[in-house]
Amino acid sequence: MKKIIYILALAIIPSLLNAQTEMKIGDFQKLSVYDGINVELIKSETNRVEITGKNTAYIVVKNKNGDLKIRLSVEKRFSGNRTKVSVFYKNIYSIISHEGANVFSKDTLNQSDLNLKANSGSRQNMIVKLNTLQATATAGAKINIKGITKYQDFSATTGAEIMASKVENEEANAVSTTGALIDISTTKDLKVNSKIGGIINVHKKTDKITEKISVGGAVNYLYED
Repeated sequence: MKKIIYILALAIIPSLLNAQTEMKIGDFQKLSVYDGINVELIKSETNRVEITGKNTAYIVVKNKNGDLKIRLSVEKRFSGNRTKVSVFYKNIYSIISHEGANVFSKDTLNQSDLNLKANSGSRQNMIVKLNTLQATATAGAKINIKGITKYQDFSATTGAEIMASKVENEEANAVSTTGALIDISTTKDLKVNSKIGGIINVHKKTDKITEKISVGGAVNYLYED
């Protein structure tokens, strides 16, 4: 009898760890993701999350004053790479990724403003249609962006990357330091500041460019006149 119970337990536990969980959440405008978790953003008329993959029972979702945080409990910290959370949202204006998390959207984020921050080896992939975009990447993180903006402000440090050559925009400011990389395209007014080994690649001829380079920084113009 004990052997049968033990076998049943072995069969049930994996199914619980791989179960699908759905929960409704209140209104939020800011999203923070941790522990290597994969998050897909999906525009919706309701705010909710769906959790699938490994370790679903250990996912912690908290919404405090409009700041939605998704992470793993202490027992499974930093092991969310086989866990996916689909975040259905009505409005979102700030997306922050930490600790190897991967946040992406197959839909276009069509709104006025958006703030992206990627830290500590995390990844973001976004399609945007905005007036203003702010993006910051640090500590080996990477942000991939394509779409349309009017103004964008980028900052990348310590080996991080912001890849935005496929974003159509009129005006931009880009700062790259300590071995970071920014790819950018702007049509009217571009300000670039590269220092301490930072690199900025400019992929489109711009009407006006203000350039500042110091301490081993580099600005590369990768287009033909």
